[in-house]
Amino acid sequence: MKREGSDLLTLHVYAVHLSEELDKRKFNRMFHHLSPKKQYKVGRMLKYEDAVRSLVGELLVKYAIGTMTNLPRHEIRFGVNAYGKPVIDGNEAVCFNVSHSGDWVVCAIDSDTVGIDVEKIQKIDLQIARQFFSQAENEQLMTLPASLRVAYFFDIWTLKESLIKADGRGLSLPLDSFSIIKQGANIHLVAGDEIPDYHFIQYEIDPAYKLSICAKSRHFPDQVIHIDVDLLES
Repeated sequence: MKREGSDLLTLHVYAVHLSEELDKRKFNRMFHHLSPKKQYKVGRMLKYEDAVRSLVGELLVKYAIGTMTNLPRHEIRFGVNAYGKPVIDGNEAVCFNVSHSGDWVVCAIDSDTVGIDVEKIQKIDLQIARQFFSQAENEQLMTLPASLRVAYFFDIWTLKESLIKADGRGLSLPLDSFSIIKQGANIHLVAGDEIPDYHFIQYEIDPAYKLSICAKSRHFPDQVIHIDVDLLES
């Protein structure tokens, strides 16, 4: 599967807001657009809302790739790399990543490695930061007023997750092996030579969520492209 002019592919970010529960008839119609492997995985999910997010995630990626490359949806096949990161079979020129949380499903498409993470902000025991954050990140977190710490935790968490997902090595790259320091809109990565020079951006798609992207590219889009879930059915 090749795409002519794939070097012209630039980073795009897509999002679907699941504003209401997907009815079962629409779910079943969309289900038939999944690969057999994905159908099996989705069909085994115990919670309907988890199945919906997983289904919408794959179809959103196919929609985005198809829109950007003119590839028919049925020609887009997914595999995994040596570390289990999803990739497109037969086409290394198009990279993608997908994430979902609560009412949102998001994906990023680029010509080079990219990672995306969305998380709903919720009450959390901040002691978890001591387990997963670096010393520098923990120190920065504790300098903030108590009222701002939870939101900042999810800033750093989604930024770190986006790097882990862009890097593609999974859990073999520990979360505390690098530091991300956020000061206003400025995001700084402090890491050893084993981690490439990545760039970050955050988008505000919902005041109750954090959305972060990590990419090799410095050229981020000005905004997220919002897609109605009905478009994924066509």
